[in-house]
Amino acid sequence: MEKISKSHDRFFKEVLGDIETAKSFLQHYLPPKIVRLIDPESITIEKDSYVEKDLSEYFFDLLFRVKMQQEEGYVYLLFEHKSRVDKHVSLQLLGYMTSIWKKTVPQPLPVILPVVFYQGREKWEAPQWFSNRFSNTDRMDGDLKEYIPDYKYELFEISSLREEEVKGAKRLRIYLDVLRMRSLRGKAAIRQALFRVAVTISELPRTEANERFFQVCTIYLFETTDRENFEQLSELMKTVSEERSEKMQTIADMLRQEGMEKGIIKGREEGREEGREEGLEKGIIKGKEEGREELLWKLIAKKFPKASQKYFERLKSLTIEQLDSLGLELIDMKNEEELKKHLM
Repeated sequence: MEKISKSHDRFFKEVLGDIETAKSFLQHYLPPKIVRLIDPESITIEKDSYVEKDLSEYFFDLLFRVKMQQEEGYVYLLFEHKSRVDKHVSLQLLGYMTSIWKKTVPQPLPVILPVVFYQGREKWEAPQWFSNRFSNTDRMDGDLKEYIPDYKYELFEISSLREEEVKGAKRLRIYLDVLRMRSLRGKAAIRQALFRVAVTISELPRTEANERFFQVCTIYLFETTDRENFEQLSELMKTVSEERSEKMQTIADMLRQEGMEKGIIKGREEGREEGREEGLEKGIIKGKEEGREELLWKLIAKKFPKASQKYFERLKSLTIEQLDSLGLELIDMKNEEELKKHLM
């Protein structure tokens, strides 16, 4: 199976974890016959994830509590990061739905609408009805069929979306266009999609939430698109927003491969000395942290030339997640006092 990068998970939840964007998605991409049954003002996000721990590198999910025909129900979004169709997803979904229902017992079970996000290039041909997983149901005796459970999941196949079908709130359109680029063929089509992303980003109001979204989006693009397309987007961004283009390059500077590779090589060497596979793994993780902290310190020293060396010592005690978070916040820091609040 193809592993999910943390930036992909973060990007998904940054977009659809926002209530207004989630409402926009449900309104534009669920079947109209279902949309008319949902009260949009009732939508709330549940914090729990139902993906098994050993599969969390390959799937992520979001659960929304909604009212459908005045009754409590759920919309369950499962993002499957695979390049090939998974014929077992209906069985996995049934397990997740059962976990959700267990939380509601002894109350009557709520309706759950499962939606599978799929971004692979191969057309999805797995059956959406669970009963189709059983053999010879068309020839099965009616009495036997009574013992077969059944439900249907909705499929949201991102690669099949055409340009004119990308609708909804600005953040949602940016997200879908970014994901669609994986399936586009030809430089002209990719450039057109990149320009549309740049223009829509430039139209976002300058709020704290939108700035965070922009940063998460930039990190995702840097880690998942080839360098040529990323640089092209930066140049296109410059034509619509000089400030956003500069921020994009600042974020990219933080993530440059040279710093990461240096840390990984150092980690591998430490791992070999320990002489065990788990030692190698531990060394690589440590190396990544050290490579990132050195790069972050260079950015701090560049922005605040008089910054104390004690800040570098403090960086060494931070986790990768904390280093990433600080790097994003560094972009908007105005003075050294703001930096001090994070490191002292």
